[in-house]
Amino acid sequence: MLRGIPLPALALAFGVLTGLALWLVVDRLQTRALSHIFDQALESQLDQQARESLIRFDEYRRSFAHLARLVATHRRMADYLDPIIWGRRSSDTLQYDRDHTPPWLPDDLTWQGGISPAYFSLVDPAGQIRELYSSRGAALPVGLIGEVNGQLVAANRRSFVTLFNDRPWLIVTEPTEDNARTPMGSIVILSPIDDAFLSASQQFVKSSNNVVAILDPDAQRILASSSPVSVVAGSRLAALRRDYMVTAQSFFDYDGSDMNLLFATLLPRASFERTGQQVLDLERRQRLIGAAVIVSAFVLLFVFMSSRISRLLRRVSQLSRRALDVPNSGPLQHGNQLLILEEWIRDFVQLVMRAREEMRRQHETELLETEKLRVAIMDASLDAIVTVDERGGILDFNPTAQETFDYRHEEAIGRSFSELVVAPKSRDAFERLLYLSLAGADQGGALQRAELQAVARDGRVFPVELSIKPVFLEEQLVFTLYLRDIAERKVREAEIRSLAAFPSESPIPVLRINGRGVITYANQPSAALLKHWGCRPLQTLPVNWRNRVEAVLQTGSTKEFEVQTDDGIYSLLLAPVAELGYVNVYARDITSERLAEEEAKRRQNELVHVTRVSNMGEMATGIAHELNQPLSAIVNYANGCARRLRLDIGGKDELLEALGQISDQAGRAGEIIKRLRGMVSRRQPVRELVDLNVLARETCSMISHELKRHELAIERRLSEDELWVRVDSVQIEQVLINLLRNALDAMIEVPAAERRLVIESGVQPDGMVYVCVQDNGSGISSRNMEHLFDAFFSTKESGMGMGLAISQTIINNHHGKIRADSWPGKGSVFTIELPPNIDSAVSAAS
Repeated sequence: MLRGIPLPALALAFGVLTGLALWLVVDRLQTRALSHIFDQALESQLDQQARESLIRFDEYRRSFAHLARLVATHRRMADYLDPIIWGRRSSDTLQYDRDHTPPWLPDDLTWQGGISPAYFSLVDPAGQIRELYSSRGAALPVGLIGEVNGQLVAANRRSFVTLFNDRPWLIVTEPTEDNARTPMGSIVILSPIDDAFLSASQQFVKSSNNVVAILDPDAQRILASSSPVSVVAGSRLAALRRDYMVTAQSFFDYDGSDMNLLFATLLPRASFERTGQQVLDLERRQRLIGAAVIVSAFVLLFVFMSSRISRLLRRVSQLSRRALDVPNSGPLQHGNQLLILEEWIRDFVQLVMRAREEMRRQHETELLETEKLRVAIMDASLDAIVTVDERGGILDFNPTAQETFDYRHEEAIGRSFSELVVAPKSRDAFERLLYLSLAGADQGGALQRAELQAVARDGRVFPVELSIKPVFLEEQLVFTLYLRDIAERKVREAEIRSLAAFPSESPIPVLRINGRGVITYANQPSAALLKHWGCRPLQTLPVNWRNRVEAVLQTGSTKEFEVQTDDGIYSLLLAPVAELGYVNVYARDITSERLAEEEAKRRQNELVHVTRVSNMGEMATGIAHELNQPLSAIVNYANGCARRLRLDIGGKDELLEALGQISDQAGRAGEIIKRLRGMVSRRQPVRELVDLNVLARETCSMISHELKRHELAIERRLSEDELWVRVDSVQIEQVLINLLRNALDAMIEVPAAERRLVIESGVQPDGMVYVCVQDNGSGISSRNMEHLFDAFFSTKESGMGMGLAISQTIINNHHGKIRADSWPGKGSVFTIELPPNIDSAVSAAS
């Protein structure tokens, strides 16, 4: 059945079915992903509205505290609370209502909070209510005062919530004083937290769907809500969750209240679910249209390609029959050309086998002719040609090889080439060369060449040039070795090198010194060195330099030394010529280079100082704030001492304690100024022993104001052990300040509640001391990571691009390392590694 179906038709059916299956899979995955994204956005919106609702409620609560403070500090209250009149009044509670307002309540008092407080009461120092005013004309619930009576005895400023008859009440107390500032009790505001109170706290919210409520978490029920129609007081939370999305938050930070209540925000589910379903339906329709277009395009492409392939297979079938001279069996068949071609291939495989047999016989004939030609070439070659197997056993030894090494063909066959003709000191090199040829044979490696020492039958050792060529036989891999005697060429090369080694016209000093330390040659520019050594040509060098020449000749490797003369600084390169027993000395004047290095180092220190001063300028506001704190404390303590001395109050111990605080704060201010002077002063780097943990703590304190501005606290994971290092403290603090400020800049886009900055210290497995700064900011892209420590490269619009470059220079000068690891969108980690001071660590341990 498949043989009769054309290939384009199969491609069409396959494309349609595949596209349908892919759309079903993609539709399910994307629908699930969009639902997840929508749920996350909904949860974020709910949390945001819940926080805003709680903030509005808290601000509304504070308005009652401000009202109580206004009434308590009003002139009428002070005049009314005359001790003589107040003390003679009856202890019975005096009642007021809206028609008869108390005399201590200001006439111009205008309540702007939405609802006025339910009750105002004057309480004496014993906690007894002396006067009560109800703005709503309602009586005070019986037992409410008894519930909170213990809270009213102390004349303190308080604001707390209590439960009475399963109903939350807001209690606000404010101490009162007479004109002589004598405490006379307190003014108490009592107001029920009901639907009117909650609605008034949210009166500026545009949305009317949100409901706020007071929740009892133990009983899981609503005590009061801003919408008593939709959310009835006493409703169970489990029943409300079917129709509302609920977020509950704790809001009791009022004067140590022990009430376990939560502030809940409820949003209707129906509106959000309807919007989400509309988005999913729209996205599904768009995906269906896109999938239909893509599937149609690919199906048409498959049909077009399959038709072309079918036509090509038909032509291949015809050409194959012509090439193999196979007669055409009949008219051209139609249908699936792949299956038709498969049947036809089985027919002409036998013809191919017969053709291959004929080609094999022809190849054998050509191989015999080639072998005869090879034998003739090897016999006539002027170079020694030896064929060996994979283990180095000799398989063939041409006449030139027999003459060169004085071995007959029968004597050489089967013996190891390395042991027979290679000198002992060159055998390892030959084995290595043979191994390289064997390893590179499969990859078609280059021809291996080398110069070795060979040995003849009579023990004569002479240099040869060896070339190895791998040859693949049918069942074996062999190597053809080409050896050429280069003894005469080596002698001529040595003479040429000896003549060319003395460029008398060279502008740089060139000398030749033999193994005994005698200067056999020195050109004219070498006069400054000869003067420094106090010798002339054909004289012996000083002892220390003679020892250096002997050491270079023994090791056979070049060495470089520096020598400072009266005329400048020279770099001396000692190049041994071990086979001839002398050393060539090539000198180079590096005076200007050393001066340039010193100037570069000075400019580098200048740049580090400028960068440090720039950082201090950017941190000036924070430093001024930090310095203002101890100065303000000094002023306050000094004014307090002066007032006590003037009024003759307070004892000697109190004054001494205040003076001690002034001394401590002055010391703190002095430390801040000392640290600031150290950061901005121009000086040469000074290495000293410090604890890396101390530097980290001081750096954190220097940027404390910037941390407060970013609403962030540094999480310190410093090592409990002391980490002693020998560093320039100011420069290391400069590096840490730069890394911490970069981390703060990277977290600008991160919400304040989610920002996280960690500084950690410890010891690496290799013994290096480290400190790292980790943030959860925007991270660094892989393209920027390549240029992160390049000078003048910055990812900030206002950055100079010098901070990290200078930091890397400072750490390198301390023989340390600085590296960066970053994950875009998740944060970065900068790690500084410094060598430890082992002696200080051992001393501290002992």
